[in-house]
Amino acid sequence: MASGQRYQGVAEVLEAVGTPVGAAEAHGMLTGMLSGTGDAGQAHWIAEVLADTEPRGEAARACLETLTLLYDETATELADDAMGFAPLLPAEDEPFGDRVRALAAWSSGFLFGLGRTEPGEDTDLPAEVREFLSDLAEISRVAAEPAEDEDDEASYTELLEYIRVGVLLCREHMGHPSVEAQDP
Repeated sequence: MASGQRYQGVAEVLEAVGTPVGAAEAHGMLTGMLSGTGDAGQAHWIAEVLADTEPRGEAARACLETLTLLYDETATELADDAMGFAPLLPAEDEPFGDRVRALAAWSSGFLFGLGRTEPGEDTDLPAEVREFLSDLAEISRVAAEPAEDEDDEASYTELLEYIRVGVLLCREHMGHPSVEAQDP
């Protein structure tokens, strides 16, 4: 399934159960939890996404199925050394402002998810990981202007790549070393 379609499907099931957490933020939370050192279990993440809601009936079933699939796909993508991971965001043909706001929500969700699994402030992270986390905090505060130009689109694309690689760097330094790092 294409990323934009996957995003739309997740957004629809979350909206159907009334959670204030959007698709990008939910995926960011998941990615953060899977990148941290603590409990990143499927049930823990789903409980965070559905907090303060009481989904019932068909909407609840569809939501749980979609979130379970998203969890499994994301965990597989993050563990894959082919670096197939990418943040779950709206399709490229969606308005630029919507995509930027979703990226900000994804970044906020990642930091929240990471914080939910980290044992404390004692973790000694390399400077580049600390810088990446600081950059994500800044990105999470972005409010996009509706206008765009080719430079904005190029910057957005570069930012996506930076985030994708930064997430993999975080995972490596937080107890999820790549296969290459594990080989003698």
